[in-house]
Amino acid sequence: MEQDESFEIYEGIIVPVSPLLKRERSSRYGSVSDLDDEELIDPAEIDRVFLREAFAPILALPVKSRKGGMKPNTDDDGIVDWGAFGTVDFDKYVEFDKFRYKADKLKEEVQNEIFMMEMISGHIKGIEKYAIIERVYNGTLDLGEVADFETYCLAQRYLRAKRLQREIGELEEKSRKRQEEKARKIFGP
Repeated sequence: MEQDESFEIYEGIIVPVSPLLKRERSSRYGSVSDLDDEELIDPAEIDRVFLREAFAPILALPVKSRKGGMKPNTDDDGIVDWGAFGTVDFDKYVEFDKFRYKADKLKEEVQNEIFMMEMISGHIKGIEKYAIIERVYNGTLDLGEVADFETYCLAQRYLRAKRLQREIGELEEKSRKRQEEKARKIFGP
């Protein structure tokens, strides 16, 4: 077994280093000469501030909440202030409307279809794309008659978007009728 024999020079004499002495490690964040280390900012706080600044653009992106459009308020430090909306009592009063939920999801699909139609119509030259949509809208163009692939895809996306919009209208009507029935039960005829 090897022994570490460290020596120091003390007043010109070589003396072995005492095992009771420890070398102090400096803080990885440094120190300030006039301040005690306890008065400085915590290293974890420095990391948190750095990460918050580094990811600020990503954290600022809008996000849909799971329970609807309501999101809790947050302060600059990211601490959530729930207020009255985060309580259990509020959740008891808000009922989940499955028709409205499905309509919202279908609206997202309609937006996707519109986006795809815009991409596909970029491949079709001239005003031909508007004539295709007009003929599909009027019912004078059947999908089986279309020979060009881009034209077929555009007509198919348009018909799907039209069908989804019809379903959204039906779901919103069902939701409205359900709310009216609840209001009649509460307030009478």
